Amino acid sequence: MEISDKNEILDLLSVAYNKTNYLRILCNEQGDSEGAAKLKKRKNRLRLEIDELLEDLYQQWIGEANQLKNEINNANEDLKKSIEDIEQKVNTAQNIVNAIGYIDKVIEIASKAL
Repeated sequence: MEISDKNEILDLLSVAYNKTNYLRILCNEQGDSEGAAKLKKRKNRLRLEIDELLEDLYQQWIGEANQLKNEINNANEDLKKSIEDIEQKVNTAQNIVNAIGYIDKVIEIASKAL
């Protein structure tokens, strides 16, 4: 896997991290402290994954870069949809659960990559 592929995966993980942080803020603004607390845990976990990936950037990854990028990108797209629905206050509770699932998926994919 090329270094540019690894950097792209880091970028995608950063997107998921930023969206998780944004979702946490949305939950706080909407008075959902439980959802915000769950998202804080996921945000911290994503940060650990990003840090670990940065430390191991030059090691060989398990799996193919394109598959990992596609899986993370798909999860980020699902996360984006949940954010849009939460912003519009559509099925907020269910979309928070969905978003947490998408974040967990990104974390799982990232942990396989290391």
